[in-house]
Amino acid sequence: MAPVGDDDRTPAPGSGEHQKPMSQGNSRFLTGYLLIATVVTIYLVYSLWSAQPCPPEAGTPPAPDCPAGAPAANPELRSLHPKSAYVGSAGSDAVIIGCGLTQATQVKVNGALHPALFLNPNHIRVTLTPTDLAAAGTLVFTLSSGAADFGLGIMTVLPPNVCWQFPGFTPWPISQEMQLLLLVLFTGAFGSCVYALKSLADYKGESKLYRTWFTFYLIQPFEGAGSALLLYLVIRGGFMAGTGADVKSVNQFGMCAIAGLAGAFSDVAFMKLREVFLTLFKPHDDRSGKLGPKITTASLPDGTVGVPYKQSLQATDGTLPLKWSVTPTLPPGLTLDPVSGTLAGTPTAVAPKVSYKFTVTDSGTPALSTSVDLTLEIKPAPPKITTTALSDGASGAHYSQTLQSSGGTAPLTWSVAPALPAGLTLDAAAGTIAGTPTAASPKATYKFTVKDSATPAASSTVDLTLEIR
Repeated sequence: MAPVGDDDRTPAPGSGEHQKPMSQGNSRFLTGYLLIATVVTIYLVYSLWSAQPCPPEAGTPPAPDCPAGAPAANPELRSLHPKSAYVGSAGSDAVIIGCGLTQATQVKVNGALHPALFLNPNHIRVTLTPTDLAAAGTLVFTLSSGAADFGLGIMTVLPPNVCWQFPGFTPWPISQEMQLLLLVLFTGAFGSCVYALKSLADYKGESKLYRTWFTFYLIQPFEGAGSALLLYLVIRGGFMAGTGADVKSVNQFGMCAIAGLAGAFSDVAFMKLREVFLTLFKPHDDRSGKLGPKITTASLPDGTVGVPYKQSLQATDGTLPLKWSVTPTLPPGLTLDPVSGTLAGTPTAVAPKVSYKFTVTDSGTPALSTSVDLTLEIKPAPPKITTTALSDGASGAHYSQTLQSSGGTAPLTWSVAPALPAGLTLDAAAGTIAGTPTAASPKATYKFTVKDSATPAASSTVDLTLEIR
């Protein structure tokens, strides 16, 4: 069995200290093998990274074999040079090769007239526009006399390619998608080679390099390439779905970094892929008797303006995770967490008792849901007397002061104990102390109470002093 990880210095399970150490010959072979693999993968990554877009087809347009004698009634289109172009190669030229061409001969590309430069009776040069080369496909060339079209030539527009070249060999054209895929493979193999060299040196230095680990180190470059490829396919399929043109927007630095790390930590990478697989292909019960979620919360407590509110809705069964929603919109200040099902916030306004439909949906295939109607009312805050002091009065002089309060359900009712000084009364509806005191009264404390009209009623009391001189 192979070593477990880059910092694990214990023998493989079941091997024991009695295992025979790896021979010097095998150890040197693996060291040389991994060093060569490291250098080769570095060169392959470098050559791929530095690959340039393939140049257009070179060479001189050939002369056609035109019949001798009088020219034909109409010019003839024999072929095109080049026969292919790459997407995005704006400014590319195409040469019409034919017989009996004249300066009056017009050229159409996909039915649209293009500026043409007459070179000689056998060649006309046509400049292709960015629109012509915007996407892969075919370009249809025809000759025109103005009144009729004749002749036909086909040019293939290829996806943008890069030319990958080795010393002494002809450049090999590959697509950008293939370039990125090979970069991922070789970078993954490089990362695994670096890991394997470090592991080999560490175990060798501690005399814990066992003969049975030979195969582990031998396959490391391939394991790294494989794990990098799998991660690339997951990322490419899940986060960059679309056409091959999307490759142009891929950050090669980031992709190669992920591939290198996947190779260096291939064991961890395979574990992460296992998590991805379990997430994508989560087991579920498709039997007709499958239980959906069930909401067990039967009622909601009412809330109060200005008072923090929190209530968690409860549900059982169903495939996790569950998702919560509610209609209509909750009172101002309250929100429903779609993940936890918690109704929380601080109500900012009074709201009458309304029935809300709470729905919970599971993550099964197909998803199942259930709903329940729960009523909720946001009541006003209880009344609170805000007056903190009373002005003193004088015997025989008119006195008036209105007590202030906040909150509460109107109408409010005021009361006071003990009785106010002679000549003064408290308006139970307005909370106004008014009148003309008839005699002096020493400073005394009076208990003022305000009560609202809620059911049950809420009240507030405050002690205020008053003196009549």
